[in-house]
Amino acid sequence: MVGIVKRPATRALQRAVWLLAVWVGMAIAGSGPIPFESGSLQKILDARAGEPFVLVLWSLRCVPCREEMELLSKLRRQHPALDVVFVSTDGMERAEDVTAALEQHGLAEAKSWIFAGPVQRLRYEIDPSWYGVLPRSYFYDANHERVAVSGGLEKTQILAWLDYLDSGSARPESE
Repeated sequence: MVGIVKRPATRALQRAVWLLAVWVGMAIAGSGPIPFESGSLQKILDARAGEPFVLVLWSLRCVPCREEMELLSKLRRQHPALDVVFVSTDGMERAEDVTAALEQHGLAEAKSWIFAGPVQRLRYEIDPSWYGVLPRSYFYDANHERVAVSGGLEKTQILAWLDYLDSGSARPESE
């Protein structure tokens, strides 16, 4: 009996088919993070044309990110107009874990993306001056001018942002 020899290309093809199946399954189910690949940031911006929002970059391995998610969950309940987009820097193979983490924090209905490409290229596309330190957030105003925040968000920062949007007060500064 002749054994089947698995070639690296065959394994790569199998992995690609598996990832495609995961993406299709999530799309059919209507849940789970959307693959974040080259051009995804522009899709997020286009979908929110003229609308302010907060882009939150996080990872399953980031403890301060989880604390930030809890805070954002509470504030979204208090301020339903607070639009938050979550982008997990974990790979597509962690999509189910990412979904579970969002559900655990009451963020299942939040728009969620997950890195699905070369990490350095995606980080650079989001912000050439960001080197991957998490948590990292961006407050986008209606004109999509943004303010970057490194480290965990604090309630006062988010409330100042909401005040800025509601009353036109002084725009919060970056970092």
